[in-house]
Amino acid sequence: MRGMDNGTGGGIKVSVVIPVYQVENYLERAVDSVLAQTLEEKEIILVDDGSEDASPEICDRYAEAYPELIRVIHQENQGLGMARNAGARAARGEYIAFVDSDDTVEPEMYAEMFEKAQEGSYDMVMCDVRIIYVEEDRTTVVSSYPNREIDLADYIANGSNITYSVNKLFHRSIWEENRYEKMLFEDIALIPSLVTRYPAIGYVPKPFYNYYRRANTISTTFVGEMVDIIQSFRNFLDRSDPAYREEVVYNTAKQLYWNMTQSRVLFQADFIQLLQEYEKDFRLNPYIAKDGKIRKILDFLDKEVLPERFICVHFHRSVPPAYQEEIRTDFPKAELLELDETDFPPEELPPLLRAALEAGKTDYVEEYCALKTLCEQGGVVLAPETRANLNLKRLRLERIFFGFENDEDLTTGCYGAVKGHYVIRALLASYEEDNIFNKAYLPLKDRLRDFLVLHFQLKVNGRKQLLKKEIPVYLPSVLAYDMQDGENCAKKAEQEIPEGYELVSRRVLKMWSDRILENWSLYKQAANGKAAAPVRKSASLPPAPSSREMEQRIQEVVNTYEGSTSWRITKPLRALGTLWKRLRKGRK
Repeated sequence: MRGMDNGTGGGIKVSVVIPVYQVENYLERAVDSVLAQTLEEKEIILVDDGSEDASPEICDRYAEAYPELIRVIHQENQGLGMARNAGARAARGEYIAFVDSDDTVEPEMYAEMFEKAQEGSYDMVMCDVRIIYVEEDRTTVVSSYPNREIDLADYIANGSNITYSVNKLFHRSIWEENRYEKMLFEDIALIPSLVTRYPAIGYVPKPFYNYYRRANTISTTFVGEMVDIIQSFRNFLDRSDPAYREEVVYNTAKQLYWNMTQSRVLFQADFIQLLQEYEKDFRLNPYIAKDGKIRKILDFLDKEVLPERFICVHFHRSVPPAYQEEIRTDFPKAELLELDETDFPPEELPPLLRAALEAGKTDYVEEYCALKTLCEQGGVVLAPETRANLNLKRLRLERIFFGFENDEDLTTGCYGAVKGHYVIRALLASYEEDNIFNKAYLPLKDRLRDFLVLHFQLKVNGRKQLLKKEIPVYLPSVLAYDMQDGENCAKKAEQEIPEGYELVSRRVLKMWSDRILENWSLYKQAANGKAAAPVRKSASLPPAPSSREMEQRIQEVVNTYEGSTSWRITKPLRALGTLWKRLRKGRK
C-alpha cells in the first residue's frame, strides 16, 4: 500500500494523460469532459502522436486557453503505448489516469476515485465502464466486479475490465517501474500483470468512463499487426505474479476462447499454437476444469496446424520486392525460407533430378525442391509470382490444402501441408522413380492432378471439393485469382497490374464464359418445361439459345455492371461477348 504523499507537482492530485492521434472530430469532447471534473487539483497532458489532421492545433489552442492546467507534448507517430509513456513521464500528479481521445469521463470520476485511493492507500483504483455502441445507438454498463471490496484472486479469475487502462487510477510510482511496449494490444500485454503485482486495489462501482465503440476501431478490424495479441497474452502469462498463476491462466483461457470463437477466428491457428505452448497450464487448471464452456478450449490442443512458414524456391530468378513486403506486412511473425540453387547442390540431388538440371529443366527441379522442403519442414509453398494476403491464415487450420488454377489445372503457386504429410511424401517419391513421367519431365500440376484423380477421386472441374474428408481443394478464386471478395488467399502476379485491377487468365475467362452459357441453357430448358439435359464439357458447347435471347441476356448483365472498372467483374463479361461473336460468326 502507498503512503499519503502530495506528489511532485505542487499539490496536483491526478494527472490525466490523453494520447491524441487523428481525432479532430472527437478531441474537444474528450478534453471538455476532463475539464469538467469536480476535482480541482489536476493537470491534463495532451500527447500529440504525430497527427496530420487538425488535432495538433486543437491541442495548442487548449494549452493557450488553460496554461496552468493543460500541457501539450508533440512527438512523431509512435503508437498509443508510446504516447501514454510520454505522458506518464511528464506527469506531476500523485496519481495518473489515461483517457482515450475519442472517449469521455463523468464529472465526478477522479474526485471519487482519488478519495478512494487516499482512503485505502491503494496502488490503483478502478471503476465501471459504460460502452456506447455508436452505430447501434445503444449503451451497456460493464461492471468490473460484483462486490465493493476486491478479492484479488477472484477478481483476476472472474472480474471484468481487467485489461483496461482507462478505467483505472494508478499511483505514479507504478509508471516509474513499468512502461507500455510498442505494439498493438499494449493494454493486454501490461495491465493484467500489473494487477497481479500491485495487489492493493480499490473499487468505485460506478460507470464513470464512457467508451465509444465504433465498427472501424482496432479492436474490430483485422490488420496484419493484430498478431501482436498473441505476444500480449504471452506477456500476461509470463510477467504476472506466480502466486496467481492459476487465475491468470484461467483469465487468459477466457480471452482466448472469446477471440477464437467470437471475434478473431482468422487468427485461430495462432491462438492454437499459444495454447499448445502452455499446454500443461491449461490442461491442469482447476478453474477451466469446472467451467464447461471454457473447457471446450482444450479440444484445440489436439489440433495440428500448419506452421507459419513460407517456402519460396527460385532458381536463377529474383523475388519481387512486393512479395517480401506483403509477407512482412500481413505475416510479421512468419518465417520466410527463400531458397535458390545454392541450397540444393547438384551432387545432393537424386540422379534423375541431376539429369533434369543438366537438361535445363529448372522449373521441374524447383518444384521437386519445394516439395522436399515442404515435406521436411511443413508450411506453405508460395512461388515468387504468387502473392498471399491475410486470409491465408485461415488455411493454416488444414493439414494439407490445394486449389484449382482454372477448370482443368491445379495451382502450384500456393499449396501447403504439415511436416511429413503422406501425400507430399508420395508426390516427392514419384520424382525419384525411373518411369515415363520423369523422362518426360511431367510438371507438378499434372502430376498432382493425376495423383488426386487416381487415389482420391478428384473431379477436374474447377469446383471446391473435400477429398475423402481430409484433403480440401479450393476454387481458383482462393489460391490463384482474386475473383471473389472474402475468399481470396493468394493470387498470381506475374506482371505489374494497375491499382484497382486484378489479373485473370484466359483459361479462367473461358471457364466463366462456358459456365454462363451452361447456366443459360439450363434456365431456358426449365422455363420451357423441359428436363435439364446433363451439362456438357466446356469443349463441346450446349445448344445455343436464339441470337436475340442471348444478346438480350448479355446486355442485361453488361448494363448491371457497366460502371465497374475492375477486371474481376467487367473483363469476364467482355470476354463472354467476344466469345458469343465468334460463335455467331462460326455458325454463319
